[in-house]
Amino acid sequence: MKTNRFTLVVMLLLSWTSIDAQSTPFCEDEPPSNPFLADSPWPTYHRNNYRQASTCLPGPVSGDSLRVVAKTGIQGSTSPWTYLSEEYPDGERVLTQSNSTHFFKMIDLGDEIVTVDSIRIDFDPITSFGWNFLQTPGPVWYTYDPKYDPENNRYTRLYRIEDETPGDAFSDLIVTDTFSFQDLPVTKVQNYGINYNGQIVFTDGDLESLLNKVVVGVLSPDLVLLDTLELSLEPGEIAFHNAWPIDENNSIFQVTTRRMIRYDWDGEELSIGWEAPYDFVADGPTGSFAEGSGTTPTLMGWGDGNDKLVVVADGHANNNLVAFWRDTIPDGWAGIPGEDPRLAGLIPLPAANQFSNLFQSIENSPTVYGYEIAIAQFNGFLGQNCPTVKGIQKLHWDVEDDSWAIDWVNEEINMNGVLTYSSGSDLVYGSGRADDCNYYYYALDWQTGDLEWSILLGPEGTFANNPWDDGGVNHIIGEQANIYFAGTASLVKIEIVEDGTNSSSDLDALEENFHLFPNPVIEGDLHLSLPAAVHSDIVVAFYDNFGREVLRHNINAQNSVIDIRSLQAGVYLASFMELNGRRISSQQVLITD
Repeated sequence: MKTNRFTLVVMLLLSWTSIDAQSTPFCEDEPPSNPFLADSPWPTYHRNNYRQASTCLPGPVSGDSLRVVAKTGIQGSTSPWTYLSEEYPDGERVLTQSNSTHFFKMIDLGDEIVTVDSIRIDFDPITSFGWNFLQTPGPVWYTYDPKYDPENNRYTRLYRIEDETPGDAFSDLIVTDTFSFQDLPVTKVQNYGINYNGQIVFTDGDLESLLNKVVVGVLSPDLVLLDTLELSLEPGEIAFHNAWPIDENNSIFQVTTRRMIRYDWDGEELSIGWEAPYDFVADGPTGSFAEGSGTTPTLMGWGDGNDKLVVVADGHANNNLVAFWRDTIPDGWAGIPGEDPRLAGLIPLPAANQFSNLFQSIENSPTVYGYEIAIAQFNGFLGQNCPTVKGIQKLHWDVEDDSWAIDWVNEEINMNGVLTYSSGSDLVYGSGRADDCNYYYYALDWQTGDLEWSILLGPEGTFANNPWDDGGVNHIIGEQANIYFAGTASLVKIEIVEDGTNSSSDLDALEENFHLFPNPVIEGDLHLSLPAAVHSDIVVAFYDNFGREVLRHNINAQNSVIDIRSLQAGVYLASFMELNGRRISSQQVLITD
């Protein structure tokens, strides 16, 4: 077993509110469950096959005692997404990631997240930007090297990965099979999914207009090719940028720069169900990361008699939220003038502002619960964007009027990744960068858009090793209400913890009254605001990003000044303790240059 204990711990302590673990990761009011996904709270990208990024499992709420644990120094980069595995016999679930160079298996041990094993999958990551992978019961994982370099005999490969010792959460990983796309008429293959038959669906794209077509295919779980379908692209049309959802009928929905397409699979043969033309670019940016719609299509509505939609944001200068009828077009539907009858609804997004020709303003996919939907402004990879362009909005689909309506807009906060909604806490979660150029984690009220709580994560690191910049990835919620997301070369956990103040000491009631100021501070002295009821000495210990104690002072009412000139700029945890070592409270302190 290989371990990496390069782990950073930051704690923000509020009042403790207990939360019961869920007995099952599955929720009642959600789309049909795919039995061939791992039995997990978060088994796939955007959580389910509908790509909705919502769950019934509760996340942290206002008043909880929280800490942030960040495992840093992970090799590779490029927006790795994170999943939780099915439960092992000993009750463990492992965390898995796949980035541009490696597949990682990790375990959360509470105070730290350790790497159990990793497999190198790409030795030339310069033009290979892997970010996604699959997991099925077993557990079995599938990841890929998307490299396309025929001159050097390099083609996309798909890897089947399993535990070397089945049933052992701490087992090393082994590659049990590999599929090469060398003999198929494809270029770079990057988007995969598991259909409701347990088969692997893939699409390639028109990489640099090499072949002017898109190829869709189906593989068996043991990597036998079952069928492919080729669709010709129009000159200049791009079908490479996005992943896609799969419904319970095994149809997949792909967006190009010029149309929405439904592909059907009957178990033996692929076919085109329908195509709906739409100009996803129009007057929007056309840079290298701005290829029509930036969002993975999301499915909304299921069951008999309900509206069934596929939803994306377009790539216009002022982005629109766009919905298409994904099955039968309703009787009596008059359509939108000048558009294909499948276009069900279109509404401008009020918090969508073009900030660069390189990226879409709305790049990260919608988050859906029922007929409600939230989506946020994007700012690219945030290392170069401070202050950020703010904006999150929530809308709903009116099933009576067949139209969109805006519920709220929050233009004060940047949440840069794919939003996650928890119906268990009725909050929407995400991270982003504020005007002070620091990263924060946020929770907004789903009904109003108001800020419920936030945590300072820290300042940016280097572009290649920024623990807090999520780069547009997913944020997953586990059974203990922990949230996990990937930064650049990191895995971050927002955890509910008990603060340990179970004593009957009079200090227990005073913990919120301890306060260091000014905060942030540039240099010199910090002052401690000490409750009047405290007459004994208090120990204030400072811990750095690696959990190491770097400074300690004894404080009392006569001497409440702390000289911090020995500390470098950064985020520290100041822990207030009695002389016997019992912790009373903690506070984050930001020291700036």
